[in-house]
Amino acid sequence: MATLSSIYKQSPLPEAGLVSAIAFVVYLTTCAPGLMYTDAGELAAVAHTFGVAHPTGYPLFTLITHCWTLLWNGVYGLNVLAALWVATSIGTVYMGQRELLQWLHDEKDASLPTRISSVAAALLLGFSTIVWSQATSIEVYSLQLLLTALAVWSVIKSIVDSERDLQWTILSGLLFGCMAANHLSSVFLLPGLGLLWLSPSLSRRTSILHWLIVPAIAGVALYVVLPLRSAQNPELNWGMVHRNWDAFLYHVKGTQFGVWMFSDKAAVRANWSIFRSLLTNHMLQIGFIPLIWGLWTLLRSQRMLFACLLIMIVGNLSISLGYAIPDIEPYFLPTAHVATIFVAVGLRSLANRIPAQATAILLALPLTAGTLHFQHNDKSDHNAVTGYTTWVLANAEPKAIILTRQWDYFCSAAWYEQQVNGIRKDVTIIDKELLRRTWYAPYLLQLYPQTIGRAQGAISAYMPLLQEFESDADAFVASGKSSVIQERFVSMLNEIIERNADRPIYITPELLNEESGFAVGWERIPAGPLVRLFKPGKRPVQRDVVHGISDALGTLRSPRERLDSALRETMLIGVATMAMYNLDGKLDTTGFRRYRDIARNLHPTSPITGQLEQTLGTRD
Repeated sequence: MATLSSIYKQSPLPEAGLVSAIAFVVYLTTCAPGLMYTDAGELAAVAHTFGVAHPTGYPLFTLITHCWTLLWNGVYGLNVLAALWVATSIGTVYMGQRELLQWLHDEKDASLPTRISSVAAALLLGFSTIVWSQATSIEVYSLQLLLTALAVWSVIKSIVDSERDLQWTILSGLLFGCMAANHLSSVFLLPGLGLLWLSPSLSRRTSILHWLIVPAIAGVALYVVLPLRSAQNPELNWGMVHRNWDAFLYHVKGTQFGVWMFSDKAAVRANWSIFRSLLTNHMLQIGFIPLIWGLWTLLRSQRMLFACLLIMIVGNLSISLGYAIPDIEPYFLPTAHVATIFVAVGLRSLANRIPAQATAILLALPLTAGTLHFQHNDKSDHNAVTGYTTWVLANAEPKAIILTRQWDYFCSAAWYEQQVNGIRKDVTIIDKELLRRTWYAPYLLQLYPQTIGRAQGAISAYMPLLQEFESDADAFVASGKSSVIQERFVSMLNEIIERNADRPIYITPELLNEESGFAVGWERIPAGPLVRLFKPGKRPVQRDVVHGISDALGTLRSPRERLDSALRETMLIGVATMAMYNLDGKLDTTGFRRYRDIARNLHPTSPITGQLEQTLGTRD
């Protein structure tokens, strides 16, 4: 009978399960209780309603998360799923590294140094901020990390397990397709992975190439889910991709994001700085020693393997460094993964220079990373997005219309609150920037026929130009029609509010001076985080409530990331505006003090808070 020790040596599964369990417990402890920033609300809503997500659509993610919500309803359940995906990916990374190290060192059974080196490198990746952040709330990148880890492991198995290389090839092809069906950026990894798969024997591999390609096509075919579901008009139907073939391709290819790709040299420099910071965070400085040692070891002994891994990094960085978006960090996940393979090789090489019994000291590396990064990645009390969204909606009068472009803090989260939780469905929320896409106005017309239908004339005048722009933006700009389409865009915005003047109309503050000619002739009063528009002589009675602020305060007092700081400033401006409105508009010092105290709690050292303190002293 096999002993427990021999089982651990022969199969990576028990230790992989232990590695995943350790990571999962840590991730679960730090998991966000609800909605987080940017796309989290939209993706959670898409999961619950089986809708169509923003480009590139993410059909595999949508299918899996929708099935999950049938078992566990709510955002927290999806956040736990993200933790499970990332934890499983770390266990899979361990298996891939262990198999590779066994092969490199010609070990029939995994030695203690091989196993410890693999555990240390895998957990070092798992406790890096770039990976840990994907385990605390739902996003497409947590599933992408798992698929990438599975694909790398499967390709390695096809190399080291020559007796079953056909089975591993089929699995590798299917995983390649699934990667593309979850996030299209993975196509930049396929050259490196494909060359790695080809490396053992070119003649043997080309003879079974169809067993790689056909399963990959089957995985990519999941994109057919998008038009099929879109045609059923789900509550969230981004792109309305069933309209025609061009609309489908525009969505799947992510064409609308092309303007941010390789268009700005400053973005390359900024993204390079972000990447260096993330890699340093991952390696804890001292981790660069095994990283460089691993690079040198493979360069000397396995140049083909070294080249394939390097091509994966180049492929990933080629798209990530040139992509001018603020939330670029997750795009570097594949490079972090490949770097971890080099770390594992380096640690194993270094382990040869110390007694086998002392190799456990290598585990100090991930233990240190987990300790240092815990506080930053602990989102267990993060309620800022839910709190802010509650504050916005609480200040909107019944049947209100809100025009905004606060996607990161409000729009995305509000989609979830309205469509899944049924909160404030009487409020019409319009994302101003999405009106620059051909699908959005027809979608709004389906969602809010009475509201949007009133502005149909202006929409009809605007849409042909928008379709022309969307089909060929460069030619459209060259034709000199940019000023014309902007005029019609503003006319459409004005038509929406003018035709619905019988309803409470709100905008978020950033819209006040963005579009020349918008809301001319309308007066304004602050309404919490909103600005209410009204016609002269018809000053309304407006709510003045602070519901939700207390939920956000606990998170935003000590911001831990870029959007924490940005939302704190946004809320602070709204609080200060309401304080001054109470003092000057209502002659209400009690209301002023209420908002002044909120500002003190939100950011006591802010110049805005200091100005409020001085203002009351001057008035007194």
